[in-house]
Amino acid sequence: MPSYFEFEVQLAEIEPLITRTLLLPVEATFADLHEAIQDAMGWKGYHLWEFRDADEEGLLAGRPDPNDPETPDAYTTPLSTYFPTQDVPEDGVWSTYIYDFGDFWVHAVGLSQIVTLPDTFPRRLLAGERACPPEDSGGPPGYDRIIRFLETQDADGDDPESLRAWIGAWRPDAFDLAKASKQFEKPRKRKKR
Repeated sequence: MPSYFEFEVQLAEIEPLITRTLLLPVEATFADLHEAIQDAMGWKGYHLWEFRDADEEGLLAGRPDPNDPETPDAYTTPLSTYFPTQDVPEDGVWSTYIYDFGDFWVHAVGLSQIVTLPDTFPRRLLAGERACPPEDSGGPPGYDRIIRFLETQDADGDDPESLRAWIGAWRPDAFDLAKASKQFEKPRKRKKR
């Protein structure tokens, strides 16, 4: 029977927590985890990204960069180079996923357990809380600004109509697990690099 990593993903510096729980095969790469996080959170994949250890010190994998040959290629680096494939500690094994080096969205990514299931699948979304911030919203400070606008209609010096149009129907508490799971099972087509 196939084995799967069960990951908990938490968007840092945002309260209340925005989380996703997902399964990936133990044979998956860091690029597979990147794409799973993108699709689970609702990011669009427009920006650079990388994985670091829990302390954000050691670079685990990222998008290949010809200007930095030291970056481990996420497309060929298995998750098992960092995450154990058995005997996961009780408090899990944590890493950091950074998306969009301008907005600097930091995600805590924790391996909580290894599960063995009778069926085979490329990935599965198990749970989630709250909507991911809109793309290019300015990181945690920009997210706070959007929340403040939704609560007070104070545009903080910006044109309220433009801000309202940009936010659209997005709401921070709108997360539909059934809909997200269905979309998650049909990943977007992306270029490999």
